[in-house]
Order: sequence, then C-alpha cells, then structure tokens
Amino acid sequence: PEPDKAAVHDIINNIKSQGVFDQFRKECLADVDTKPAYQNLQSRVENYVNRFLSKQTWTPNLNKNQLRESLRKQINQSGMLTNGVERIIEQVVNPKIFQFIKPRIDEVVCQHLGIDPK
Repeated sequence: PEPDKAAVHDIINNIKSQGVFDQFRKECLADVDTKPAYQNLQSRVENYVNRFLSKQTWTPNLNKNQLRESLRKQINQSGMLTNGVERIIEQVVNPKIFQFIKPRIDEVVCQHLGIDPK
C-alpha cells in the first residue's frame, strides 16, 4: 500500500519543527573533520588548488572571479568532490543511521501516530 502522503508530509514537518534535522546535522558534523575520508578530500582539493594556482601568472588586471570560476569548474568536472563526499557519507552518516537517526525518526513517527514506541 502507498503511504498516506499527507501523513508523511506532517511527519516530515514535525521532524523539522522539532529541530530533529538540526540534531542530525550537528551530530554528523561534530566529528567529520576527524574522518580519513574528509582529511583525504581536503588534502586532494588543497593539492589541486595549489597545482592550479602554480600554473597561473599574476598580473594586476587578473580577473579573480574568472579564475575562481575556472577552478571551480575544473574541480567539479574532476569528480573529486562527488567521490570524496560519498566516502565521507559512508564514514560519517552511515554508522549513525541505526545508532542515532533511525531511533529518533521512529520516535517522532510513533508520537505522530499515537503509538507506544516500545
């Protein structure tokens, strides 16, 4: 059976209004910079930027916005960010799903439906 879209919408609004998404974000960001995937991505981006900038010749009329946009485009096309973020999610978010996120969602859903969570 298809879930009641109105009920799903109400539950999502409850989750948002109770600050649950903010709790998830805070929990996931708390230790993200200690994870190898984050540190690796940071290092790869810094090295990429350094190589990119080392190939540029500075002049007083250098268009910094154009340079920035070119760098951004190259980084995005490299796939480095997409792959790096996927690894960060694997290391940061996935372990928290059953430990932190799912129990909290279950609690809010049960509350909304008037069900005893136990």
